[in-house]
Amino acid sequence: MADKSTQALKEFLGEAEDILESLSSDLMELAEAGVGGDADPDLLNSIFRGAHSLKGLSGMFGFVDISDLSHQMESVLDSLRLGKVPLDQTLIEVLFEALEILGRLVHGKSESADFTVDVGPVVKNLEGVLSGGGEREGQDPFAGLDIERSVLDVLTEYEEHRLLENLKKGRNLFRVLTCFKLTTFDTDLGEITEILKKDGEVISTLPSADSEMDDAIAFQILVGSALGLDDMAALLDREGVRVEAIGQKKTKGAAPQVSKPVSSSVAKANPIPADIPGKTSDGGSSMRSISRMVRVDIDKLDVLMNIVGELVIAKGTIAELSDRLRADGHGLAGELIKATRILERRLAELQKGVMEVRMVPISQLFDKMARVVRRMAGDVGKKINLEIRGAETELDKLITEDLSDPLLHIIRNAIDHGIETPDERIAAGKSEIGQVGLRAMQKGNHVVIEIRDDGRGIAAEKVRKKAVERGLIDENAELSQEEIFDLIFLPGFSTADKVSELSGRGVGMDVVKNNIAALSGMIDIASRPGEGTTLTITLPITLAIIKALIIRVQDKEFAIPITSVMETLMVERGAVRTIEGREVIELRESTLPLLRLSRIFQLPPMPGEGSRPCFVVVAGMADKRLGLVVDELLGQQDVVIKPLGNILSFVRGFAGAAEMGNRKTILVLDVGSLMSESLRGELSAHV
Repeated sequence: MADKSTQALKEFLGEAEDILESLSSDLMELAEAGVGGDADPDLLNSIFRGAHSLKGLSGMFGFVDISDLSHQMESVLDSLRLGKVPLDQTLIEVLFEALEILGRLVHGKSESADFTVDVGPVVKNLEGVLSGGGEREGQDPFAGLDIERSVLDVLTEYEEHRLLENLKKGRNLFRVLTCFKLTTFDTDLGEITEILKKDGEVISTLPSADSEMDDAIAFQILVGSALGLDDMAALLDREGVRVEAIGQKKTKGAAPQVSKPVSSSVAKANPIPADIPGKTSDGGSSMRSISRMVRVDIDKLDVLMNIVGELVIAKGTIAELSDRLRADGHGLAGELIKATRILERRLAELQKGVMEVRMVPISQLFDKMARVVRRMAGDVGKKINLEIRGAETELDKLITEDLSDPLLHIIRNAIDHGIETPDERIAAGKSEIGQVGLRAMQKGNHVVIEIRDDGRGIAAEKVRKKAVERGLIDENAELSQEEIFDLIFLPGFSTADKVSELSGRGVGMDVVKNNIAALSGMIDIASRPGEGTTLTITLPITLAIIKALIIRVQDKEFAIPITSVMETLMVERGAVRTIEGREVIELRESTLPLLRLSRIFQLPPMPGEGSRPCFVVVAGMADKRLGLVVDELLGQQDVVIKPLGNILSFVRGFAGAAEMGNRKTILVLDVGSLMSESLRGELSAHV
């Protein structure tokens, strides 16, 4: 194996992962198209090109195992798109099996370039599919059809297959003759192709020698469509385009009908460019990349974002100095303030641009989960349909990556514990096919992700009984249903009667909650016995640079992410009441629980505390609200959150630390963690 630099290996992994994600998404679509169904030719070609690209990429890096497997996969896909093998369940399963092995190989290479697995069995399965397909033999399938030999002779094997498929479907065949000026032929041809695809299939696009102008180029496009000649002609009613019906039986020898003549201004043929847009060929001799995307290491984006963060902090310092100079009556203060505002606008644009680069659609994560659901459902003998909504919702790339493991745990639990077996579901009056839903949506500066199943749901009484048996709660403790469900997130807690390969060891849901809390997010459970369970995760869109409300509690300053602040209030002491030992206030006909930060941080009481008016920051996430009692509101500021590190990882209630413009470092409150644990009355035990 050739030596590979770390950078080259990173580039291979990044590109291979993109190809695998695309292959996974396309294969899922192919499977959903239905066995024996009418698979979209463009979809088949996309899958074929994916396997072909992975073969070439891995071959270039000397990864023989990936290259061999993707080559065999490519051969099967080529036979499939040529109609030599049928699209059946066996084929789908073998393709997914090959994709699974390719994924393991690519991920294994990230740990060690020498990592490999035995691809022999799956290669044998792919060969079995090929050998069972049979070859298409026999007489000329185009005999008796009114198609010029000159047209058929230039078709590739794939184009011949697509032509026959259109004939089998009873579609009409047309030859569209076009002639465009050299200056605009690429866009003109692209427009015609898009129009034709809406009502049929473009089988072939070839240059033609029929051009009658020196500065023009002609094409003939072979099209299959359910439209008649008149409708097709009306569809393409424009200058330089005419339509002929072909492929009819030769019995009457009817002459081709012409819908519209080519423009009279068209003259004689011109040399044909080698690179013709729209040509449906897989060859492609150009080394030029089709994609205009640039793959960037997320660590480099982090460095860039940190620099932007430092500039934001420096801007804050300059603004503060400007205000002080103006207060002192300095003559240059006005000019400095104007320059600061220009800097602020440009920094905002730069920050927005960097943020947009970091945002990725959550479909990258949901597509991986679709494969997991498919594979695990087969492993446990259950029938499960996955419904995905809102896959276009965007989230910070790092948050998306850190969310993958928690989401995987939740999906595993839903499949193993939530969805019943087909027999159990039928006995319960349900469809034998269980439903699992993944839905994402943006709400303000947060993204909400719902994981829903229509399984057996969570039996609250069983959870409570287990908690009592394990000594986690007192037998006489009065807990709401929400509080009982929160017990599931305690370390080691499980209601499973037996341990399976997927779940049931009591390891996972506490990790899920901690990982989501580390992303400044929250997770909630709603469940009804017999109807299913819904877990709702609320996450900030990004953690890179956030606007924060700076507050003071006694002589300590803290930052609260502005995305969690609903409003701020000044509350008179008399408005604070106590219910079951907890301070609350009435806010627009609802009760708002209060949390005094000075008490949970165990700061010594100040003289007169509790007797004078106080500021309340109303914080909200998901459907929860909490009033944080503070001494002073100092204003808003952009901050860059830095993690506290492993040594302080046990401290809960803080999302991290942020440096202020005056070189002072303050702690950033983790509102989600404070909120959920405060409402459970356990906060003082952790902070």
